[in-house]
Amino acid sequence: MHFSSKPADAASALPPWAEELLKRPLVEIRRGFSTGYDAPSEDASTIVLTAPSGKYVDIRFSTLPRSQAALAVKAQGKIWGYATAGMSTATILPGKGNCPPYDCTVHATWEHGIDSSGSFDTDGADLLLLANGARMEVGSMLIHGKMQMFKEYWVTPTGCSTERPCIVAELEDGRADGAKGMAIRIGDYCQGILQHGDEFWYERWELREGEHKWTKDARSNTPTSEMGILPCWWMTERARTPGEALMIDGRQWRVTEALADTPKL
Repeated sequence: MHFSSKPADAASALPPWAEELLKRPLVEIRRGFSTGYDAPSEDASTIVLTAPSGKYVDIRFSTLPRSQAALAVKAQGKIWGYATAGMSTATILPGKGNCPPYDCTVHATWEHGIDSSGSFDTDGADLLLLANGARMEVGSMLIHGKMQMFKEYWVTPTGCSTERPCIVAELEDGRADGAKGMAIRIGDYCQGILQHGDEFWYERWELREGEHKWTKDARSNTPTSEMGILPCWWMTERARTPGEALMIDGRQWRVTEALADTPKL
């Protein structure tokens, strides 16, 4: 999924596999999910954006058929899929610095400070680098009342910018209404989430190859008004600097992290 932090035994240079697993900024697209030893399948359009600090936005649009009844809740901030945002960490376990390739793993955790399921928990898994350059995430989770092993397969897209500019904007802390929000742009991808009580808004933007304008994914559930609810459109206009702020619908978003580069507009 997503990760940050430094290895526990980082006294010497990292081996290549560790550099790849700990790399960030990072854009990841999921290419399969399986439980036990079943073959992987995919039922969502999943992209995770992770900044150097470990802050991440994970949006998973379900690709399963949905009824008109499900579509009717779109305007209320409900979602068809799953999304979360928060802080991630990753650590090379002691003794793993010089391990054989088949045993090279990084342990990662993800704090769900924002979560469409409302669980706001922390989960973890081990990450392995496959021979084809993909990353495999292996962990366990409760599925239908039974703890089961799961595997997820992640790749970084090619033919587009997946490193810079990197911009993180967050809803300012201490809001009396309890609203929480985070948006991240990395290269040609931008995703954002706003959670306030029972309301949950999320959106994804992409600068697709061969096009010269950013496109908002139609599966996003945010309004189509000029200012919208989230600052993704503002983050795609140009590279931003820490401290820049934008007021949207009475809520102030501020850039908390940025790596500059010449953006594609």
